[in-house]
Amino acid sequence: MRADGALAALDRWGRAALPGSVLLFFVLLTLAPLRAPYLSDTLPLLPALVVFQFSLATPERLPGPLLLAMGVLLDLLLGGPGAPVGVSALGFVLIRAAVVANRRYLVGVPFLFQWVGFCILMFGFVALVWAFTTLWTWTAIDPVPALMQYIVTVVIYPLLAPLLARVRARDPLNVPELSRGTARPGETTS
Repeated sequence: MRADGALAALDRWGRAALPGSVLLFFVLLTLAPLRAPYLSDTLPLLPALVVFQFSLATPERLPGPLLLAMGVLLDLLLGGPGAPVGVSALGFVLIRAAVVANRRYLVGVPFLFQWVGFCILMFGFVALVWAFTTLWTWTAIDPVPALMQYIVTVVIYPLLAPLLARVRARDPLNVPELSRGTARPGETTS
């Protein structure tokens, strides 16, 4: 095997593993305590933010089984006794499906439009988790913590989205406009 062949294979493996690794990092980061007054009980939905961002550029690198595994892991780590397991997994799959179905409206538009799309999807995600948890536990759960979690996630999005966009620096959305569409199949940008 040639040296550049081994490097090319390592590059392909790294690209394939990057979204899952970043998603796992943010699932674990969600467990970090938030040291802010009045917000200590609201954990930002960082994994959902990662799913949204990577679904914009390369949804094929976030397969359904990976999203299901990460969602179940998040539910097991965050959920208390009696909390439904799998709700986050369902939400991640629905976020990816919604982004893929609406990519033409979310890709190549100003950041504000992407942020609005993110806000809409996150509201649906938070409402889904709240509704399923309420139905599963069969108790009236106060929606204020869920709304606070939504607000914190929406406020954090403009801070983290550009960083995640830089992580996927060689993905199609970050290729300069003049060189788009000029690569042959199997060719990478230099």
